[in-house]
Amino acid sequence: MNVLRFLVGMLTMSFIVAISTYWATGSIWKATGGTVIALIVLQLGYFLYLLWAANRLDAEAAEDGHSESTTWLDHGAGIWP
Repeated sequence: MNVLRFLVGMLTMSFIVAISTYWATGSIWKATGGTVIALIVLQLGYFLYLLWAANRLDAEAAEDGHSESTTWLDHGAGIWP
């Protein structure tokens, strides 16, 4: 998952939640609270996705008989040319 795409999506989503909550309630405080709750849920989902992706890589490495370090190097995670 591309981090830049995630950040743009997160900012867009939070802007839409803030505006729609403000239009629905007319309260800046409720809009702020709703946006904070939406951001917390989004971060929790992203964290769970990362755990799932890491677990999937470990499971694939175990099936193939590769070590964890080889799997990370094969996928190029964290290595910039």
